Amino acid sequence: MRQNAIFQLLILIFIFAVAFVLEIMPWPLGFQGLRPAWVALVLIYWALALPDKISVGTAFLAGIVWDVILGSILGIHALVLSVAIYFVAKYHLILRNLSLWLQSILVMLYIALIRFAIFFIEFILHSAEFNAQEILGAAISGVLWPWVFLLMRHIRRGLHLR
Repeated sequence: MRQNAIFQLLILIFIFAVAFVLEIMPWPLGFQGLRPAWVALVLIYWALALPDKISVGTAFLAGIVWDVILGSILGIHALVLSVAIYFVAKYHLILRNLSLWLQSILVMLYIALIRFAIFFIEFILHSAEFNAQEILGAAISGVLWPWVFLLMRHIRRGLHLR
């Protein structure tokens, strides 16, 4: 039983590592804002699927790792992701019963709010400028949500992650 828990933890760490690699993968300069929010998508899925295991604490750790990887002020992503995943975990029963396309629209809005919150905190701290492409990046994340959802569900069911 203990080996199964360690195996599940390693699988989740691997999935988050892939999400971080996709997050920092280089894009052309003019298209940086169009990047999907892979870490947020993965966090939202696992908070919906396993809210007792993946919740605010995991979001905080992922945010700290994200801050370290990006070299941003420590705690910005951790704060925003923790608050965001708190609401996903709190309302996971409602969100799981919505259709996949309605979930996609909500994820699109949610990621736009996450990106705006990160911008707002960075604007207060060091006068950051808003990139309008961030909204398109949130829309792209919303469009990708059904495929991310189905892929993660296939992995969860195939590896019997509970």
